[in-house]
Amino acid sequence: MNCLPIESESWRSSLRERIRLECAILRALIQWGLAESASDICRSLEEHFGAALESCLDGDSLRSIHLSAQDRGFVRDLLRDAYLRTREIPRRGIAQARLHEGLLTGFEELARQIIRSYEELLLKPERVARGERAA
Repeated sequence: MNCLPIESESWRSSLRERIRLECAILRALIQWGLAESASDICRSLEEHFGAALESCLDGDSLRSIHLSAQDRGFVRDLLRDAYLRTREIPRRGIAQARLHEGLLTGFEELARQIIRSYEELLLKPERVARGERAA
């Protein structure tokens, strides 16, 4: 008998991991003052990294997945474009200072936070597989 996806522990685990990833990214974007564009940025990130996430979370691939310099560039460009679209929106002092410095540095720090969140999720199955092999 076929069971519903929600009855599968792996499906629920995958859903929890995706929710944690999205929360971490949204939290970082809001802290940086990009709340207006946060949902659009998350949607673009999900579209860009969707194939890697699907293969990783579905357990099709237990090999390590590392994000390339091209992926990092995509994230930095996405953040820069989002900021430039919304730069006329008034922001608090600390967010304004972060965004201004981020624009000058190519949003390197925020992009690094987002990439780190994705890499942690993408590399998690590899750690689980290593633990099972060791046991």
